[in-house]
Amino acid sequence: MARGLELRQFDIREASWSQDRQVLSSIRGIVFVAEQMVSREDEWDGRDEDAWHWLATDPEGKPVATARLLPEGQIGRMAVLEEYRGRGVGTALLDQACEKARQLGFRTVFLHAQTHALDFYRAGGFEPDGETFVEAGIAHQRMTRTLAPLSDEVQRVLATGEVPDVALQGFDVAEVSWLEQGKIIRKVREVVLVRELGLDPDQVEDDLDAGALHWQAQSPDQETIGVIRMSLDGVISHLAVSDAHRHQGIGLALLEMAVGKARRFDFRQVSALAPVALAPLFEAAGFSMSERTAADKNWHEYIRLLEMDDPFDRPRTAASGDDYEGDFVYRLGEDDRIVLLRKEPEFANIVLEMCRQASASIRIWSPVLEHKLFDNNELRDVCSVLARRNKYTRVEILIYDSHRIVKNGHALLELSRKLPSSMGIKVVDPELRQLNQEFVIVDGLGLIYRHDHEVFEGYASFSDQTEASRFTRMFSAAWEGGILDPNLRRLRI
Repeated sequence: MARGLELRQFDIREASWSQDRQVLSSIRGIVFVAEQMVSREDEWDGRDEDAWHWLATDPEGKPVATARLLPEGQIGRMAVLEEYRGRGVGTALLDQACEKARQLGFRTVFLHAQTHALDFYRAGGFEPDGETFVEAGIAHQRMTRTLAPLSDEVQRVLATGEVPDVALQGFDVAEVSWLEQGKIIRKVREVVLVRELGLDPDQVEDDLDAGALHWQAQSPDQETIGVIRMSLDGVISHLAVSDAHRHQGIGLALLEMAVGKARRFDFRQVSALAPVALAPLFEAAGFSMSERTAADKNWHEYIRLLEMDDPFDRPRTAASGDDYEGDFVYRLGEDDRIVLLRKEPEFANIVLEMCRQASASIRIWSPVLEHKLFDNNELRDVCSVLARRNKYTRVEILIYDSHRIVKNGHALLELSRKLPSSMGIKVVDPELRQLNQEFVIVDGLGLIYRHDHEVFEGYASFSDQTEASRFTRMFSAAWEGGILDPNLRRLRI
């Protein structure tokens, strides 16, 4: 870790993500999520463990700003608390990141600047590159800066210590759809896994691909050079990086994207089945070999435990910090503000309000279909109207056990018995019941979520298509394999 640099009213030091995660995340949460309304999905990208970070503190040691540098040379997550702006903190952070990149041997660095800050970055030696674009709902401009090389290679090594394996040739890693990119993914797997590594042809595609999450790495000329997959129960597999692009950090970046997504699923751990030869890569990504022995000794299971603390405990936003009591209305598909929910009435009110605005579908994943939230005449009437609207509208409910609602009765159960063609209840397959979560998805746009269905603590957003799509994929996979419990059908006398 670099020595702190004294700069008038503040200090700057190179930070460690493993040690300073909470502090760095807190600053970014305040600036990006709370102030600028950036979604959690956009802010929490799973790449922080690969990055270099800096932390600025005031003379009393209070954290006031942060920034990071990614392995491909992108500077970002520049966040300065409001009361410390205009004091040169941002400029100092930018200089530190550029100097680190120079020491690592980068010829250029780039960043995505919010358009209102273009003059600030121009003053730091950056120039616009390309057209403006929208990122996280905010107008941005790509800007680049050419760095002066160090004159002595020895000086570079002394300045940085042991230089990590950095991909100087940039690459992009992104989550992709199997429906859209399946053909390309299959091709990469065939070339790398079957032809080069001599693995079985069944590694090219299997029945789990359609319901799994996929990521691909692309070179600057848009060539797909790496792929990876994670099933909805947290099993990572099919990691493949083309021969010409190995040892550049691509495999590690793909793994971290999958792990980052698993964290957002609130998984306690992820596992991977991969050749033993990849053990060093998985160890570098924080995995360890499982004690269980694989049938094929050339393969092994790798396990990584995930931290359960959430650095972005969703802040109260445009609701001015008030709890949701139903005295103001959010518009489905329009209001992307995040609403924190901390009480039973808040959940009940927002479930009813969001479902009232449904025009196509309501999907409920609830282990016990909590009577306090879902067993009421108002919600029953809302679901009835939607289910009867036309042949395309649907209400679907997934539960873990039917005994409780059958024994005690439930308004939604009775409705589903009356409208079996447009409203259904299924039991989740036992293998998919690891999570204790509960969520409601409305029209694929709105999402209500709580991590533990026994605790009234969670959040809602009336317009978060990214998160809603992610949970919809999970729901659809579970619905497809759901169990039709005969106890849920209309009783025949």
